[in-house]
Amino acid sequence: QPPQLSISASDAEVILTWPTVWNCFTLQSTTNVDVPDWSVVSPPPVIVNGQNTVTNPITAAQQSYRLSQ
Repeated sequence: QPPQLSISASDAEVILTWPTVWNCFTLQSTTNVDVPDWSVVSPPPVIVNGQNTVTNPITAAQQSYRLSQ
């Protein structure tokens, strides 16, 4: 079973987390899942309370996220 990606919002940021035991996965995003052009999310994750954590600003463009191996 793949890792569970958790997404939450805080003010003007989106916070994405997944367990550090899944360090072989990379967080990717796309603005269109119908014509997916997945790219690695920047900045890279930092570890917070045992979770890989990425914080990005919320933008007007819709974003979809996934973890990829």
